[in-house]
Amino acid sequence: MSNESDPDPAAARPPGDSASEPEPEVVDLPDEAKPRAPAGAPDAPPPLAEAATADDFDPDLFEEQNRRDFLQKAGSVVIGGAIIAVPAAIGLIAVSDPLMKATQGGVVVRLTSIDALPEDGTPQIFKVVADKTDAWTTYKNLPLGLVFASRTADGKVVVFSASCPHAGCAVEYRNTEDLGKHYYCPCHASYFKIDGAIGNEDSPAARGLDTLEVDEEKLADGEVWVRFQKFKAGVAEKKAVS
Repeated sequence: MSNESDPDPAAARPPGDSASEPEPEVVDLPDEAKPRAPAGAPDAPPPLAEAATADDFDPDLFEEQNRRDFLQKAGSVVIGGAIIAVPAAIGLIAVSDPLMKATQGGVVVRLTSIDALPEDGTPQIFKVVADKTDAWTTYKNLPLGLVFASRTADGKVVVFSASCPHAGCAVEYRNTEDLGKHYYCPCHASYFKIDGAIGNEDSPAARGLDTLEVDEEKLADGEVWVRFQKFKAGVAEKKAVS
């Protein structure tokens, strides 16, 4: 009879022989016993959107002081949407978007391309539209005004406000046998020559049609951009009011 004890089966197993090892027991804790985040701990952050870079923005698109000046005067926010101007008929629309910039003394807006304006100088009318925001509500596509754009004999572009300088009525473009191409105000029977000058001696208007500033650098690239402004009616001096 041997005094040595029987060998331990576990000691005789080769290392790593997990098949012969007993599986650990898995205990499912009740919900109230599961670990929780401390009270008041923030939730996991949401996925981040792709960050915008400086290249995504026009650095002079919104000059804050000028923007505030314009919004105080016009009450209009000129962000979003798209500028649309199909230069083929009366009643075309230029709608505000990031191409439309709030500036000192009005807004700069792209009207059309120079190639889209008739070579014979026939004016095209554009309706400038923007969004307007008050304290609670945004109103979409409210009209700011009308402008006429046409080519000149020297290949430039002239843009007039369509508001009559006498009383602010909307002028019309006409082409008649007796007067040729001209602008006509139906309110008081005034007419203006194609260059904007007063056409009739008895016109109640104190000045000719108001020209709007055209961006010459953009024009050199074939694009017609204009600073849209309104001017005081009934006076001889051209004085901007927005």
